[in-house]
Amino acid sequence: MPTAPGDVDDPGVNGLRYRLKPHARVFLDLSLATVLALIWVTGSVTLWLHLAYVAIAFGAFVRPRARSTVIRAIIVSVVAGAALLPLHLRGDLATDDLLEILLVAVLAFLFAGFVHQRERAEQDIRERKRADRERDHAESRYRSLIESLPVVTYIDRADDDATNVYTSPQIVELLGWPASDWSADRHFFEGVLHPDDAARVLAEVHHANATHEPFDSEYRLRHREGHYVWVRDQSAIVEDDGVPFARGFLLDITEQKQLEEQLRQAQKMDALGQFAGGIAHDFNNLLTSIGGYAELAASTTERDSVVTRCLEGIRTAADEAASLTARLLAFSRRNVPERRLVDLNAIVREAASLLERLVRSDVQVKLALGHPLPAVAADLAQLKQVVLNLALNARDAMPDGGVLTIETTLSGENVVLRVRDNGIGMDASTRSRALEPFFTTKAEGEGTGLGLSLVYGVVDGLGGRLSIESAIGLGTIIEIALPAADGLPDDEPAQVDDEPAAVPNGERVLVVEDRDVVRDLTRDVLEASGFDVVAVAGGREALEEVAVGEPFDLLLTDVVMPEMSGPELAVKLRAKRPNLPVLYMSGYTDDVLSAHELSQDATAFLRKPFGNAELITAARALLDDQPWAPAALATAKSSATSTG
Repeated sequence: MPTAPGDVDDPGVNGLRYRLKPHARVFLDLSLATVLALIWVTGSVTLWLHLAYVAIAFGAFVRPRARSTVIRAIIVSVVAGAALLPLHLRGDLATDDLLEILLVAVLAFLFAGFVHQRERAEQDIRERKRADRERDHAESRYRSLIESLPVVTYIDRADDDATNVYTSPQIVELLGWPASDWSADRHFFEGVLHPDDAARVLAEVHHANATHEPFDSEYRLRHREGHYVWVRDQSAIVEDDGVPFARGFLLDITEQKQLEEQLRQAQKMDALGQFAGGIAHDFNNLLTSIGGYAELAASTTERDSVVTRCLEGIRTAADEAASLTARLLAFSRRNVPERRLVDLNAIVREAASLLERLVRSDVQVKLALGHPLPAVAADLAQLKQVVLNLALNARDAMPDGGVLTIETTLSGENVVLRVRDNGIGMDASTRSRALEPFFTTKAEGEGTGLGLSLVYGVVDGLGGRLSIESAIGLGTIIEIALPAADGLPDDEPAQVDDEPAAVPNGERVLVVEDRDVVRDLTRDVLEASGFDVVAVAGGREALEEVAVGEPFDLLLTDVVMPEMSGPELAVKLRAKRPNLPVLYMSGYTDDVLSAHELSQDATAFLRKPFGNAELITAARALLDDQPWAPAALATAKSSATSTG
């Protein structure tokens, strides 16, 4: 801390007088008084007057105040004059000796002036030292403050090389490099810049140094361990004695950049999901018609004819295409999942049983299932596809054989599925694109690139999370966490037979579908089964038919339509007929159909693309007020197919 004006300065610098205690100074004053008394008593001019000289000089040294020195000189002159003047009058003292008293007085005043100048000079040596101490303390406090901030501060010369003058110690925590490396090598900054950022950043630095404009940039610097750290660099040019310096700070924004990248990835996935969902919607309408008309044609053709075999081939191709659109819809989260409480362990065991026939002999399948494991609320067919896709991807990642491990466990409130392999692994670029639809590292024809995108879509739609841990040569671990549900797993729903349902009783069905080919097929299938069908293209036409015709026994409507959605139409019709059965059909709901609407009485959902028998069975079940569960579409046919 700096000293106050009356404080004693450093004795090692300021001299003997500040080492003397107050009682020592009193002793000097007493000594001077004694000398003066001896002059008075003895009248010995030569000895005691010289001693008075010494006492005045020494007193001025140990107590350097001009006023005190003058007072002492006056006292000595008065006392000595009073003692020696009688001697002079008696003739015992020469006139020259008497004049020595005046000389003492003159010398005392001269010495006092010297002491005064010395005192002022020393007061300046003290003020300067106090200022130096205060500056040192201020610099110490400033340095402590700067080095405690969560940023790196620096000072660079505003020259062509931006030569570093000072870098705060936080640089070690940020990048691992000691601060001395930055000032020792004038090209050190260029060496740790990310190659993709170097040209831009160096140009911005040179521009700021040349124009003295503020500098603000974001770029990557290489850590001593090899990875890169995102920083934000802000600085301003200031002049010190006419020399320009750039003073600024570096802020670690790596986490912010990661969050921004995650947001961009989520936005990209959402855009891809909308695109995929739109394509799947259109394809589902086409596949419904292709498969349905193939069934109608086959029902009127001899069983063993060439035409029948061709129609069966068309139906098979339509079913395989339907499985692809189902994956696209699962990725886009625009399908209507048939959620129920399912046992993940049972699904894993079923997948493992199937894998025994699908993996090579050099791939070993291991299960590590946690018990007890709560149920999860999910679409059974989708969850089976998720487990199988992950397992088959792991199999394909081990071309030279290895171990495929499927684990389940309970972590907090989540049921966790973990699929690991010790195969070739993925690099960072592949990991960043692994969830994109149609992205695959397999050769052409070996995968569609929909496997992980399907998994992501299903997991995200269930409110879960998916993480990928992988490195080249170290294999891959894909972990899925799904919210645990209360209750026991439900029984698996029975599948719908391919045979048509019982002959209808002539009920009237209002079909509302904006796509001509689907509307025509639905009308033809229902009419061929004995229903009285009126088919229209939209909600407005449907309301007109209801207003002028006989009452309908069933509303069969698409969900997403122009002008008026299926649920909106159902609300209008049920306002007059609350018990009107409603069968929704769609493969793409666009968030129009809610779980609440599906939970109402006399309401069911038919997922596109559907078979003719499934359509008839669903309509018959609603009209007869019977429970009905749709078939798991293409589950058996697609379960053994790796999607890459």
